[in-house]
Amino acid sequence: MKKIGLVSVHNPNYGSLLQTYALHTYLNVIGVDNEIILYTKKKDGKQLVRLLNVPLVIMKGQVLFRDIYCKLFHKEIAEGLSLRNKKFQEFKKKHFKFSRNYLGWKDLKKTNNEYDIFIIGSDQVWNPINIGTDFFNLLFTDESKFRISYASSFGVSSIPDSQIEKTKKYLNRIQCLSTRETTGVQIIKCLTGRDSELVCDPTLLIDKKYWDKLAGEKSFVGRKYIFCYFLGNNPQHRDFANRFKVETGYEIVVLQHLDELIISDIKFGDYKPFNVGPAEFVNLIANAEYVLTDSFHGTIFSLLYKKRFFTFSRFESSKKSSTNSRIVSLLNLVGATDRYINASANIKECINGEIDFDLVYQNIEKIKDHSRDYLIQSLKKACFYDSNHK
Repeated sequence: MKKIGLVSVHNPNYGSLLQTYALHTYLNVIGVDNEIILYTKKKDGKQLVRLLNVPLVIMKGQVLFRDIYCKLFHKEIAEGLSLRNKKFQEFKKKHFKFSRNYLGWKDLKKTNNEYDIFIIGSDQVWNPINIGTDFFNLLFTDESKFRISYASSFGVSSIPDSQIEKTKKYLNRIQCLSTRETTGVQIIKCLTGRDSELVCDPTLLIDKKYWDKLAGEKSFVGRKYIFCYFLGNNPQHRDFANRFKVETGYEIVVLQHLDELIISDIKFGDYKPFNVGPAEFVNLIANAEYVLTDSFHGTIFSLLYKKRFFTFSRFESSKKSSTNSRIVSLLNLVGATDRYINASANIKECINGEIDFDLVYQNIEKIKDHSRDYLIQSLKKACFYDSNHK
């Protein structure tokens, strides 16, 4: 087997790290020599161009504001955020095999001397916010190289007009194309005329025993609880959780201030741990009585652990930057669309509603088998690829 360079997201958040862990692990399980490529852009004049990327600037600004505000006014939260980040770093050090750090575009091009095949992994690697890096689109790879996308996500339902030509270019260079959402399949077909494979998120690709091992046997909390994992700033979802608490009698365990500081969250929840890395995150879902979330991966792990869960929209669907489509696609795929609710839903009706997990698991197994077959067949094509005879 040839050496593979894996390009994937390993940002300090639960979804990114868990999906990278899953794909990295699955490749290792099937005997594929792979390592995750580390890349750092040089700080030069070209970085100023990123200031024109308004969604990126807003996202970075929210994180910066969170960190500064907490250091000034909520030192206990600042200390908690530091502890959480330490847990993320420990997880990466323990579970990931990284390349050396490639610094700048010229250095990144040297990966062509190190790897025979490049796989662009899952998560929102193709979100329009990332196009400026030329990393997640594999444009740094030589024409002679074989490129595979596995469950790569655009995150959004349409590509900005200003990015269409560049998106066409990088998609057409990838020999084996797959995505994890039906909207992604449609985008690829519309822009390139090519058919792509609809595959599952890597977290569904590996056997559940790997998640059980990661989570451990002992409950992180040790008592019954509702697990709330909200990324968006939507007070109505917290109100629903509080009403849900009253109806069930269970306390609320919540992870807070993940992508931004949410002031109203400071007084929300009964137990607000920060010493939670990716392994503890899986444990929190595995041992919860209920899960309330607006997260894609919060939804996936609720399905994996057969939890009674409800998923909310993180964004207004009318917004072009909305990433709701990936959750809708997932729930459609597994047959659990009734778990996608809004905050005005009747609590008692929600509690009494049952999930047909037999159907859900049948659908998960189908898409898992298809996804594994796609990846293995793509790797076989790559091994016999001759760039001179395309």
